[in-house]
Amino acid sequence: MKKLIIIGFDGTIADTSPGILYCMNTTANAMGYTPVHHDALYGVIGVSVEQGFKRLYGMKEDEIEYAMANFSKLYSIKGEEMFQIYDGVEESLEKIKQTGCKLAIVTQKNRKFITNMLGVYKNIGEHFDTVCATDVEIDREKSDMLRLVCEELEVDIADSIFIGDSYVDALAAEEVGMDFAAALYGWGFRSQEDAEKYHCRAYLNNANELFTKLSRLE
Repeated sequence: MKKLIIIGFDGTIADTSPGILYCMNTTANAMGYTPVHHDALYGVIGVSVEQGFKRLYGMKEDEIEYAMANFSKLYSIKGEEMFQIYDGVEESLEKIKQTGCKLAIVTQKNRKFITNMLGVYKNIGEHFDTVCATDVEIDREKSDMLRLVCEELEVDIADSIFIGDSYVDALAAEEVGMDFAAALYGWGFRSQEDAEKYHCRAYLNNANELFTKLSRLE
């Protein structure tokens, strides 16, 4: 088994789509755009919120700053409460920690939001050795976050693996030369065929396989 398992949050640990969709649709509707259906989020959760507004509603550059500010305000009031941990996550994390493997979260979600969400599920958050998120002043690329986590926990990239549910996650792992496992139950990849376009060490059909499949990898 790898010495370090790095996991994304949205679409891998938790289904955060209800809160994201609510805040994006509410913001867009107030700006005169038509709200989108839940299924429109496939392939959008995982990219930045800024890119999400452009893809889902066709917003212009001069509208994005207002949309982002309004989204953040709504998310802090309502959106961050609208999520659910995937079945099997807690059990998988417990088994992984029992092996002595280190665990980390890498997410482009704001640190304030991820801290609050993990605070609700303290039994989930306590399993992680570190959480790398974005801040108001610092907007890091996921590839940079993967490097930072390895440096902080003093584990080589070759001894680590990143689990995510989107092509953004896959490309970040590829950029730093890290192994990647695709979570097919999230909101990025629609199928294994989508994920096979990238170099994946494993394909996870549900959160229970976070342990069962990753434990077989060297």
